[in-house]
Amino acid sequence: MTALDKYARLEGSGVWRAGPDDQRRDVVVGLGESSLVISDAKSGQALSHWSLPAVQRRNRGTRPAVYTPSEGDDETLELEDALLIEALETIRNALSPKPPLPWLRLGLAGAALAAVLVGVLYLPAVLVARTAAIVPPAARDQIGRDALDELLESAAGERVCADPEGRQSLAILRNRILGGDWRIVVVAGVPGAQAAHLPGQVVVLGEALLARLDSPEALAGYIGAEALARQARDPLLDTLRYAGTGATVTLLTTGNLPEDALRGYARQRLAAAPALPDAAAMGAWFTERGLSPTPYALSLPSERHALAEALADSAGGTRSGDPLLSDGEWLTVQAICAR
Repeated sequence: MTALDKYARLEGSGVWRAGPDDQRRDVVVGLGESSLVISDAKSGQALSHWSLPAVQRRNRGTRPAVYTPSEGDDETLELEDALLIEALETIRNALSPKPPLPWLRLGLAGAALAAVLVGVLYLPAVLVARTAAIVPPAARDQIGRDALDELLESAAGERVCADPEGRQSLAILRNRILGGDWRIVVVAGVPGAQAAHLPGQVVVLGEALLARLDSPEALAGYIGAEALARQARDPLLDTLRYAGTGATVTLLTTGNLPEDALRGYARQRLAAAPALPDAAAMGAWFTERGLSPTPYALSLPSERHALAEALADSAGGTRSGDPLLSDGEWLTVQAICAR
């Protein structure tokens, strides 16, 4: 080691005492490769051997420097020789194992950071998942209705389309493709709204979507896609994530979301693109109902060309010849927002 080579066989004077009750003696201090030898200054007799890595200094920064052979030992050595003190400190640092404290601090800091990240990123997700898993169907339905009500409470002109004949025809369509447990709502005055689903069994359709479709079979595809999306992923997860951790805790502890927790949520959902289902699952959905996927495939926008092609390829097989709605019923659905 460089430090040992530099100070090998260095000697200097000091004052040694075997214990607090013993007489102080002038000594010669000699540095070896890994030990310190203390000898009587007059006779040269060796009085003590210290292991350099174990040597401890009692009064760092002051003179004379006071050393002991180990922590808690009563034997002491006082040094005034600056070169000897420098040598002893340098060799001790070179031979002593590096203290792990800096690495321990880094480790603890890393663990603390990891804990914070877990708290920020993981725990809210777990809380949302656990809460969503225990919310009963009735509460889910209420959350879906509340989200829709928040949309309609603004003064921007959003409204639920409620023409009686249109609602009746839409109920017929719903019963044939989903069942009476579902609720299908058409809204007007919501820019960009096409199709979305909310907690519970609620599908929301935009007035513009009905206007551009040319058959109930095409509309059935959009409704079915939202139903499949709901089956694949619980919409309550996204709802609670939107509402926030505090609102989720409130729901978990009281059974109710804060009054303004869902403000803007339905608008955000309706602004998103309609559900993009798996082609195989969507094809099976049409097959189970004896419907052709072709009208839905033809109505898809160009960016969903791959889904349209996959559905068109699955259009073979036996299909029912009965339309979902009569022409008159379909016209009333398209006119559901006229009143």
